[in-house]
Amino acid sequence: MTINRPRNILAAAILAFALAAAGCGTTGSADTAAASSGTEAATALEATYESDGAPSADASQTASSANSEAAESENQESHASAEDLAYDESEVVAIALDGTTATGTDGDVSVDGSTITITSAGVYSLSGTLSDGEVIVDAADTADVTLLLDGVDLSNSDGAAIAVMNADEVVVILMEGTTNILTDGATYTFSDAETDEPNAALYSAADLTIAGGGELRVTAKYNDGITSKDGLVIESGTIVVAASDDGIRGKDYVIINGGDIDVVAGGDGIKADNDEDADRGYVLVTDGTVVVTSGDDGVQAATDALITGGTLTINAGAGSSTEESGRAIQGDTSVVISGGTIVADAADDAIHSNSTVIIDGGDLTLASGDDGIHGDFFVTINGGSIVVTDSFEGIESEVITINDGLINLTANDDGLNVTGATAASTSTVGGGPGPGDETPGHYYVYINGGTTIITIESSTTADGDGIDSNGSVVMTGGVVVVNGPTDTRNSALDYNGSFEVSGGVLIGTNINGRNSEGVGAGSTQASLYLTSGSILDAGTVIHIETADGESLVTFEPANEFDVIVFSSPELVAGTDYEVYLGGSVSGDSTSGLYDDADYTLGDPAGTVTAAL
Repeated sequence: MTINRPRNILAAAILAFALAAAGCGTTGSADTAAASSGTEAATALEATYESDGAPSADASQTASSANSEAAESENQESHASAEDLAYDESEVVAIALDGTTATGTDGDVSVDGSTITITSAGVYSLSGTLSDGEVIVDAADTADVTLLLDGVDLSNSDGAAIAVMNADEVVVILMEGTTNILTDGATYTFSDAETDEPNAALYSAADLTIAGGGELRVTAKYNDGITSKDGLVIESGTIVVAASDDGIRGKDYVIINGGDIDVVAGGDGIKADNDEDADRGYVLVTDGTVVVTSGDDGVQAATDALITGGTLTINAGAGSSTEESGRAIQGDTSVVISGGTIVADAADDAIHSNSTVIIDGGDLTLASGDDGIHGDFFVTINGGSIVVTDSFEGIESEVITINDGLINLTANDDGLNVTGATAASTSTVGGGPGPGDETPGHYYVYINGGTTIITIESSTTADGDGIDSNGSVVMTGGVVVVNGPTDTRNSALDYNGSFEVSGGVLIGTNINGRNSEGVGAGSTQASLYLTSGSILDAGTVIHIETADGESLVTFEPANEFDVIVFSSPELVAGTDYEVYLGGSVSGDSTSGLYDDADYTLGDPAGTVTAAL
């Protein structure tokens, strides 16, 4: 960094600074186990606690990683394979839809008025228009049936357009260059009074695979758009679904490996709802382009929501500006994201798990009416780019671990918040304080790497801390930037246990008040805590350097401030440092920190001494 020094430097400091030791507490020993929620992650979390109630960073990471591996490897395997899409042209059975009836060329196809029934395994080509009828597949339990949709416009006024009532597996291939339309009725007529299925415009009681280069447009007036009572796999195709309830639903799993998918749903957008088998009820997206507009959750998994690739754009519950329900991605057991691009706007949490959230990679842009990312027990970030543009709290969990990645959070309340899950507050297994409880417990923020930028909204409604721990904070590496609150009730740092720093760079600002804190005692890395009697404008540059003029930090806060908290490996306890305020800086910065820039010194504000 180049420092341009003014010719006339004020001889006396224009602001009086005081070095103050931050208060600290001790972690209680009463909480010896995590609450049990019946999930694998809760059990893993409980196992990490030592006699003092504190999970170590290694133990937390191990438990979180174990849950990630289980989510990725222990789920039921997909039924689909490449061989499923191959067929012999000479064996295709043609079914021509002709307005109000149909013509079949095989004995395994029966036509009764406008109802077409397929009773055997094979490959069947459907083309033409049927204004009020249906296609039923009712074959043996071992039968594999392939439906080639070759320009179909099929409507049913009182039931599903296509209903697979019995088979082993059904493959729907959208023929290249064709548009296929399926529409059901607003009410269904069932032959059996106790039957409530089919309940989707495209319904399957068997495993269902959709592929091909054509287009499928589904309008579901009754309930769901596309449903499988077993597994559902989408390999390719352009699929547009408008559903009164759920858009795309697979009981055991929904796997999306490709395609262009657009879902508008009154309920959940994409859903797997088997909550009885631990290895089922998951949603996996590996590729493709998915757009979801949902009245409730965008992606909802009874167990795991897994994103490894693709592009997902989700608006859930009418978005973050409303007070409706709806989460963008919900995995009851876990949400694991290792790749892909996610743009989500949710009325409730953007990403939510009743247990564990793990982010290993990907490019995430999130807006939320509640939490940007929420895991009841664990949130672990190992990589990726995460931008939370709007939230009540940026990231919330019992244990937050940041190992790597670029994280940029904007929050109206707390940026990072560790507190008890609802399950923990009612547990009989150790039981910690519930949400909002101010008693230190087994709640930890671990920062071991990456860059974390936190900005608390500067408004009359904002009321939160940059980092708020109802337990403790341990920082061993990485970069943390906190543009803290501008009210006097909150702070850049707020903790009920301890805040120990042994590595990394931390800088934060806030308006001085009753809860203003610095780094806690017990740290092995020196820090500064500076206060002044004057509130400085947002954008006022902070520059700290050694007595020899070596720059340690140049920072341009996004909010008003009169408190500066700073810790760096370059600080030496007992050594004096020069502080300048104002001036100008040029160069690129995404965090407000400038590593390689031209800085013109502002006014000298005083000399301060670093301390442990």
